[in-house]
Amino acid sequence: MARPIKPTLNRHQNTLRQALGSVITELRIKRKWSQEDLGQKAGYSVRYMIRVEKGQQNPSLDLLVVVAQVFGLSGSQLLAKAERKYLRNRIHP
Repeated sequence: MARPIKPTLNRHQNTLRQALGSVITELRIKRKWSQEDLGQKAGYSVRYMIRVEKGQQNPSLDLLVVVAQVFGLSGSQLLAKAERKYLRNRIHP
């Protein structure tokens, strides 16, 4: 059974990979989806999605494009959100 979705879940943002995971987590929580829901919609395992969200897995280009589409974004929009979050964190840690 999946754990409840916490709207206050915080992710590290010290690296671009972590910032991307944080953006994906925020988008997923906004829609009240579990990691399993997102994995199913994107066609990836929940274990892989967990590692991506935590910034532990370097996501493939294919995953980036599919996840962006699931959220109604382009791949470049998803990456731009992650880049902005990463840069904000570097300026105001």
